[in-house]
Amino acid sequence: MNQDKRIALLIDAENITRNYCDIIFSELTRYGTVTYRRIYGDFVKNNNINWHEKDFSNYSLTPVQQFSYTSGKNSSDITLVIDAMDILYSGKIDMFCIVSSDSDYTKLVSRLRESGLPVIGMGEAKTPISLRNACEKFVLLDKIYKSSSKSADKPSADKKTVKQPKQKQLSKATPKSAAIDANIEKTAADKNMDEEHILPISKIVSAIADEILPDLESENGWANLADVGNRLSKLYTDFDARNYGYQKLSQLIKAQSCFEIDTPASEKHSTTSFIRKKQ
Repeated sequence: MNQDKRIALLIDAENITRNYCDIIFSELTRYGTVTYRRIYGDFVKNNNINWHEKDFSNYSLTPVQQFSYTSGKNSSDITLVIDAMDILYSGKIDMFCIVSSDSDYTKLVSRLRESGLPVIGMGEAKTPISLRNACEKFVLLDKIYKSSSKSADKPSADKKTVKQPKQKQLSKATPKSAAIDANIEKTAADKNMDEEHILPISKIVSAIADEILPDLESENGWANLADVGNRLSKLYTDFDARNYGYQKLSQLIKAQSCFEIDTPASEKHSTTSFIRKKQ
């Protein structure tokens, strides 16, 4: 990704909490420099907005005050759309980032992409699939926030000890009952992810095994993990290993029993990982 892209960041303050500030700007450093930094909302009358004045100064955000003249109507949506089109026609940016979980922005995102500019979307897991798919990439802020919080807490030795007896009990099960238990566990996990509005891992595994690897693998069955990740992101715009509690795609893959990863050291001391189905 070109690191010199000029980005227009437009935040719907009535839809997104200030808790995600660090994540939003950290994600955008992957793509370029944020030149437009605007945040929209009725900061005077809307008590649901939790953004503070110090947030505007700390992140150089320009607040755009929009009064709601009619009850039940969100005037900020219209203002954000108008500004987005003005910025588009100015020709001064290379990419948009729309931060909202509101599907009303789906048409705006589609229009911006029709003009040839990539759009990164950011919102919570409740975001409708229409907005997610309209974006080139969609980041689930609440999942990353939750994953970051978990990674900060290291598991204690006591927790590992508690888990050990459960593993011994499972090992005593017959192969047939163990398989049934694994099936139930997998189904429950997938159901839980459906309820959290993220793609079940079983579908990701199937996509890699049945669609991506057959297209990318070499004669010996290995494929570059980075290429697999890029194809996965294009197939599912909201895919991110952090949604599932893993910091990297390689960690998610290693947790699946049907794949194996090889990471040979290169001459420049950097490493490139490869993936294939287990033989």
